[in-house]
Amino acid sequence: MRLVPLLALGQIFGWGTTYYMPSVLAPALTRDLGLDPTGIYLGVTIMVAIGGLAAPTAGRLLDAHGAARFMPLAPLAIGCGHLLVAAAPSPTTWYLAWILHGIAMPFGLTLAATTFLTRLSAADARRTIGIMTLLVGFAPSAFWPLTALLEAWFDWRGTLVCYGLLELAVLLPLQIRLGRAWSDRGPAPAVDAATHSSVDSEAPTAPMLTGATRTIAITAMVVAFTAQGFASWGLPLHVIRLFEDLGLDHATAVTVAAASGAATIGARTLEVIFGHRLHPLTTTGLAIMVLSPMLALLGSPLDPLMSAWIFIVVWSGANGILAVLRMTLPLSLFGAAAYGTLVGRMSLPQNLVFAASPAIFAVTMDRSGPMAALWLAIVASLTALVAAVILQRIARPARNRPH
Repeated sequence: MRLVPLLALGQIFGWGTTYYMPSVLAPALTRDLGLDPTGIYLGVTIMVAIGGLAAPTAGRLLDAHGAARFMPLAPLAIGCGHLLVAAAPSPTTWYLAWILHGIAMPFGLTLAATTFLTRLSAADARRTIGIMTLLVGFAPSAFWPLTALLEAWFDWRGTLVCYGLLELAVLLPLQIRLGRAWSDRGPAPAVDAATHSSVDSEAPTAPMLTGATRTIAITAMVVAFTAQGFASWGLPLHVIRLFEDLGLDHATAVTVAAASGAATIGARTLEVIFGHRLHPLTTTGLAIMVLSPMLALLGSPLDPLMSAWIFIVVWSGANGILAVLRMTLPLSLFGAAAYGTLVGRMSLPQNLVFAASPAIFAVTMDRSGPMAALWLAIVASLTALVAAVILQRIARPARNRPH
């Protein structure tokens, strides 16, 4: 499907020029904007928080009018934000730009893109969303070196000008053309029981989860993914320091931590190839189940280097798969008719927690040490596991009912 790589291209550029950009430009930005590193990265927190606050409204609009109509908002908002900071650099414009980036999140990035794919091909949405998420995983690998190269050539302001023009001159027309070529106006296609049963004979279907059962299932799913995401968004920023506290030297800690990206992409590749053999509910439970043991492994008597390698591969891989399932499990359990609205509502608590988690882990490590942060992640992962078990038990009766 030609749409998927084109859609992924917009996602790669959107995330690459926003979320991953400060990792390279932060030193120059702190010098010229008069902000400390925390102030620079506060922009990312604002983006994720604003994205969460806007997500419920965005989801309703995507369902009502089609996602294609709104996706051009992402390159428009991101491009204007970059040009604003480049033209008038100051702390005020820096944060205004990240507010624009936050608005772009639900209307043009993940929520809009997954809703678009769901509305066009609900029966094949798990695979297409998986492929898109796999491709988007290359964003840091592409944009970290590209940002460093552009900064060396043009300084940070020139880099933002390049990214702003790229968004407005290339990505904006691309998104408009995508909407014209693949229109998703009108009601979303249904995902019926036959579709699921061809993948997993025990798969629950959307019509079976109704009323109070549906509400409890949604709550359990939100708690599971929010608690899991709290650890997966907050801990990685401090994992090098954690490895060093366990006894690894700095170079080794960096080398092991750098394998996280490859592990994530590898796991998502396996999900795309073999994921159809298991229902997303089953895969979600298995992925969450390994998180706490992997975290506990870091505090075990095993060799620190071996523990670190096992942890980074399995934990990063599981979280990489769960990032896909966060988008596909709601479709499998509740159908495609109001997918954007449901995921938009789910995104509100998730994004607010994700936005706060890096700061919470930083404070925990500064005040109580890396091991306290490790235990915080273990508690979060256990909370996610309990919620996942509840979700499994709620959905299980639906599996045994006649179609």
